Amino acid sequence: MNRREELQYIERHQLTSVMNETKWKRLNRAVSEELTYAPPYQIKYLGEDTLFPSDLLSEYEILWGEWDEIWLESRLRSIEWIRLRPSVLLYKGVILDPDVCDMSTELISILERERIPFILESETIQIFGYIRNTGIFEPT
Repeated sequence: MNRREELQYIERHQLTSVMNETKWKRLNRAVSEELTYAPPYQIKYLGEDTLFPSDLLSEYEILWGEWDEIWLESRLRSIEWIRLRPSVLLYKGVILDPDVCDMSTELISILERERIPFILESETIQIFGYIRNTGIFEPT
C-alpha cells in the first residue's frame, strides 16, 4: 500500500493518528536497550487483514531478530496497532520446566515515560498507531 492509499484508508475508516515515527523509534530504542528480551508481538498494518508475524500471538516466544525488522522507517507510519505480550519462557533443558520472565512493569514504565498511549488487555499491551475513538485511553 503506498502513502496515498494509506491516507485514503485512514480517511475512509475515520482513523485518528495517535503515534508518529519518532515515538515508534523511541519505543524500539527503549525496548532494545532496557529489556532483557524482546516481547512477543503482533502487528496490524493499515489496509491489511493478515497480522504480522502471524495471526496467533505467541505466549512466550522470543523474537529479537524479527523485533528489529518491524522498525523500518517506511513501515512505521503504516502500523495501525501492535500487541505485545510482556512475558517470555526461558528454557533450562528438556527435563526442567521453563522459567517465566515477566517484563510487564518495565514495559509499562517505558510506555508511560515515553508518553505512548496504550491499553492493557488481559495479558497483552496494545499500542495504537491509529484509532477510531481516542476515548479508550480515558480511565474508567
